[in-house]
Amino acid sequence: MKKWMQQIPRFLENLCVSFTLAVLLYSLWGAQKETMRRGWLYEIFFICVLATLLQGVFFYENRWTKRVSYLWRMVFYGVAMLVVVSLCAIGFQWFPRTDLQNWLVFWGVFLAGFVLIALVFEISFRFRRKVYQEALDRYKMEQKK
Repeated sequence: MKKWMQQIPRFLENLCVSFTLAVLLYSLWGAQKETMRRGWLYEIFFICVLATLLQGVFFYENRWTKRVSYLWRMVFYGVAMLVVVSLCAIGFQWFPRTDLQNWLVFWGVFLAGFVLIALVFEISFRFRRKVYQEALDRYKMEQKK
């Protein structure tokens, strides 16, 4: 329980970032409209809370994340998020449940967005890994002197 309490600031930070980005992206997507329906803000917030909780399950350090590779955690997280947003699409009635074309477009956009976000994180992690490795190499060289 204490470990989870220590993760609260990280959870809140990730929630704020994801909500802000989601609202900005949704605003750009619906830029032809003058206003954003207040209900959409609550829907976006609800999804961001669930997404951040799932991030905690799949990516914050715990026994499970130490045993499962990053790739598989990404796959499981993607499937879990697809279920969440699909249930939200049904619950919030974003489009008719029986319209297969809308579902295919919805899932395609989700998949494309998920892959794009995963690539951005992968590039970011590779860059950080390189910076840390260079710092470690410099430290080792200094220790040899």
